[in-house]
Amino acid sequence: MTQFCHDLRNLKEGLVIDNVKWNFQFYFSSDWKFLAICLGFNSAHSKNFCPWCTIDKSQQGDLSKEWKINKEIDKLVEQNNYYKGHIRKPLFDMIPLNHWVPDELHIMLRITDRLWSLVIAELTEYGLFNDTARKIIVEEMKRIKVKFQFWQIQESKTWSYTSLMGNDKIKVLQFFDLSKILLR
Repeated sequence: MTQFCHDLRNLKEGLVIDNVKWNFQFYFSSDWKFLAICLGFNSAHSKNFCPWCTIDKSQQGDLSKEWKINKEIDKLVEQNNYYKGHIRKPLFDMIPLNHWVPDELHIMLRITDRLWSLVIAELTEYGLFNDTARKIIVEEMKRIKVKFQFWQIQESKTWSYTSLMGNDKIKVLQFFDLSKILLR
């Protein structure tokens, strides 16, 4: 990677071909985990979870905070732990932080997983996650043509359920009637 990064730094300065200088703007896109690794950043579950801003988990719900890109790659190059949460030097230090973009697909997939787990948690919290609710969920999944089932893990007596994949996640987001289980 050393030679590759060296070549990228040189290319960023521009390339002259037939007396014409070509300038480049680099962007980096990947899933969040690989993006964090390449930025020398810690995990998404840590207190300082954002690769771009300095807001921490305790400030998440504070709408008075400005959620904007306020970190600078140059400061991380000078000192890899300049910002809380960064633990190593960024791999692609020639790319400004506002050009680091997580891919939309993986964000959508993760958000969908999280939303579904919150639906189940909400039912559980209010004592509504019972045989009736599970039956309604399975029937609703059948209606929208998503293969889905619940099963109980014998040792812990906890319930598990089918992991939703790509197109099934989209069907659930678009067509699952949440009022059948949340407004009972």
